[in-house]
Amino acid sequence: MHSWPWRTSIFAAVLMLASALCLAVAVIPIVRADPSALASPERAVPAFWVAVAVDVVLAGAAVASGRLGFRVLLAVGGVVALLAGLVLIDAATAFTAHGPAMHGTVVVLWVCVGLGVVGGLSMLGAALTPRRHWGDRPPPA
Repeated sequence: MHSWPWRTSIFAAVLMLASALCLAVAVIPIVRADPSALASPERAVPAFWVAVAVDVVLAGAAVASGRLGFRVLLAVGGVVALLAGLVLIDAATAFTAHGPAMHGTVVVLWVCVGLGVVGGLSMLGAALTPRRHWGDRPPPA
């Protein structure tokens, strides 16, 4: 049976993967075809691909650190996930000026912000859990 901090780190990994999937499927194609005069897809699309890569790496770190008990890696991943989620606020607010064609993208970006923040807080919560709640696992480093 797995301890709840380990399950929380897996939950965080799922949230980070969901954020990456939302960006890759629902944001990047729409940003690439943005009809607004304010659009600069040649700069925005690579930035979103970086955000997808960061989310995938954070999901991997959450699974690995939860499985191996590396609480420091989990804490650092949680802080980075929080920051990565908060960075998307800038994109979400910037695309509101691009007109009604981008309103769906703005909503998806706000969902990604929420997923990143909740995922980061979940990782931090699991990392800051006292050792006695980690169950049968060896004590984390």
